Amino acid sequence: MSDLRIIRGASPSRHGGIHWYEWKPKDEARIGPEAPDLLLLHPLPRDGAYFNTIAPLLAAGRTVIAAEYPGYGKSDPLHEAPTIRKYAEAMIDTLRARDTHGRADLLGFHEGCLVATEMALNWSDEVHRLIQVDVPYFSEPVRNEMLENDWVKGGFVAAFTYPCENRYPALRHESLVLATDSDLLEPSRAAAAAIRDSRLLEFPEVHEPALENGAVPLSAAALEFLDG
Repeated sequence: MSDLRIIRGASPSRHGGIHWYEWKPKDEARIGPEAPDLLLLHPLPRDGAYFNTIAPLLAAGRTVIAAEYPGYGKSDPLHEAPTIRKYAEAMIDTLRARDTHGRADLLGFHEGCLVATEMALNWSDEVHRLIQVDVPYFSEPVRNEMLENDWVKGGFVAAFTYPCENRYPALRHESLVLATDSDLLEPSRAAAAAIRDSRLLEFPEVHEPALENGAVPLSAAALEFLDG
């Protein structure tokens, strides 16, 4: 979109340099004075460019950032086993380094939902609202079964060892769960049920790849929630 400024940069974190993309209106007067920055948290094994279709729609009246976890995209690698907590630490450090002037909104997709949850639980004063799209909210038996697959390495081990059933009920932030027509429909419903202050919206007409095929309705629902 020609009325947006799109830049790339990097910020320091306790886990090395973190690469990010930013979308914001060229006319910064269009950014609402009460609109927090929106941090997009990507799925694995993708990177920040995964949001190239939906991010411009979300950035109509706010600054939108897609930061990349350590070991993904152009961010520095982790020198130890990855965990969702480490990814969350890198993301909160990125927000602090960018000086976001207050609390940020978070939008996670797939494994990004887990990172958003961990950020909200550990740094609640720095997180405003949560949006989670197609949540990998798996029970412990399902996670253990997933871990037996040969393809589960690195960040996927971090995701499949994350205790959703313990972490999600502890969330106190206002949350919106968006569920598309995918294998994560039932897990997304379970996630919404586990969060105390949440709303679930289902999009049976949106098929994979969700953030491309459903960019318009998903972004509209997200903005209505964030601006409400």
